[in-house]
Amino acid sequence: MMQDIAFTGKGKVYFDEQQQQQLEKGIRLLVGASSLLIFLMAVDLMTSDYSPYSTKLHFFILVVVTFLSSFIFWWLAGRTYNDAKWKPLSILLAGLFSLFWAVLSIVLNHPSHLQTVFLYGEIYILVSVVAFFGYRPALLLAATPIVCAFLIASPNLTPTLFFAYASKLLLALCVSEYLNHCFRDLVLLNYDSRNLKHQLKAVSLIDPVTQLHNNRHFNIELDREVMSARRSKLPLSVLVINIQPIRLYTFTCGHEASDELLRIVSKALEHGAYRPRDFIARISVDEFALILPETNGEGAAIVAERIEANIHNSCDLWIERDLHTELLMKSAIVEWNQHMSMKTLLNRIKRAITKINTYDIE
Repeated sequence: MMQDIAFTGKGKVYFDEQQQQQLEKGIRLLVGASSLLIFLMAVDLMTSDYSPYSTKLHFFILVVVTFLSSFIFWWLAGRTYNDAKWKPLSILLAGLFSLFWAVLSIVLNHPSHLQTVFLYGEIYILVSVVAFFGYRPALLLAATPIVCAFLIASPNLTPTLFFAYASKLLLALCVSEYLNHCFRDLVLLNYDSRNLKHQLKAVSLIDPVTQLHNNRHFNIELDREVMSARRSKLPLSVLVINIQPIRLYTFTCGHEASDELLRIVSKALEHGAYRPRDFIARISVDEFALILPETNGEGAAIVAERIEANIHNSCDLWIERDLHTELLMKSAIVEWNQHMSMKTLLNRIKRAITKINTYDIE
C-alpha cells in the first residue's frame, strides 16, 4: 500500500480543486456510459422474442424515472455556483444508476435477459471505478447495490457464486484505491511543479542584489499601468534616476561593498516612494526607474526631490569616506498622455536615460 499523501494549507486546497474537477469528468463519463448501456439494453429487449409487453413497459418506466431524476439532480446542481456540488451530485447519480441496474436485474426474470443485465451491470461497475476512484462513497454506492441485487437475482446462489461476486467488489475497491494513490501522486507532482515555476518566475523578475524589481518586470508593470491609466483617464509618470559614482565605487571597493551600497540606495528609494502602487525597479547597474500612477509631472518632481534627499542622507558618508567625492543623482521625468503608445513611451524613457547619462562622457 502506498503511503498516503497529506496535503496542508494551499496544497490541500489545490488537491480539493483537482479532486472536484476529476469528479466532474467522472460524472460525465458515468452518465454517458450509462446512457449507452441502457440504449443497448433497450435494443436487446425490443429485438428479443422472450420479452413480454409487461417487461418492456416496466423497463421503459424505469428508464424514464432514472433519466428524469438524473436531469433534476443535474439541474439542481447547476443552480449551485461552487465546486463542492460535484461530491453530492456524484453520490446521487451513482446511487441512481446503480439502483436502476439492481431493480432491472430483479424485474427481468428470463435467463437470457439476466445474462445481459449482469454483463452491462459489471461494465457499469468498471466505469464507476474509473469515474469515482477519487471519491470512495460514490464508488461504494455505485457498486454495492448491484452486487447485492445480482446475488438475489441469481437462479442458483452457491457459496462459489457468492465468493465470486464478493471478489469482484473487492477487486474494484483495490483498483480504485491504486488509482486514487496514483492520482494523489500526480496532483502532488503538478503542485510542486507549479510552485517551482512560480518561484522561478518570481526570481526572474527580482533583482538579486537590491530585491527590487528588474527591467523585465518594469516593462510588464509599465504596460499594465498604461492600460489602467488609459481606462481611468488619469495621469501617469515615470521617474528615471541615475546615481553616480556607483560604478566607480564598484571598481574601487569591490562588489561586496557595492552591493551593500545598492541595498542602502534601494531602501532610500522605497522610503521616498511609499504609495502601494508606486513601482520601483533597477533597470541597470546604476539606474533606477519609478512608475508613479495617478501622478503628473509636478507630483513626480516632488517625489524626485524627496528621493534625492533620502539618498544623500543615506549614502553621502559612504561615498565621501571611500571615494573622497560627492554623490551625484540625476533624474528625468517622462509623462504619459492618452495619445501615447507603449512603444512611444519606452522610446522616451530610453532618450531620458541617455540624456541623464551624458555627464559620463563630458
